[in-house]
Amino acid sequence: MTAKDVLTWLVNQTITTEGMGFIDIDSEFDFESFFGYKPEGDVPDGEYLYFYGDMVLQMDVDFLEASAHEKLYRIPTKEEDHKNECKMTIYLIKLED
Repeated sequence: MTAKDVLTWLVNQTITTEGMGFIDIDSEFDFESFFGYKPEGDVPDGEYLYFYGDMVLQMDVDFLEASAHEKLYRIPTKEEDHKNECKMTIYLIKLED
């Protein structure tokens, strides 16, 4: 996803950037050491924006996926997501130029 797509989503949906960060992922990246959990399936090498699902409404995540037509990579957790009333998911957005 392009940086412009991410910025447009952040601004238009009024998303706070608390609970977000950037990370480079390669074949040696240890998800369990960094996040405490493993992702669902393979995550290709690259630069990612990550965010914790309890900081964003699920409808805003759904909007991003539908409007950008891009796959968000997911890391399911056992933590409570009180904002969305479910188990929290950590999302990864692969950034492209």
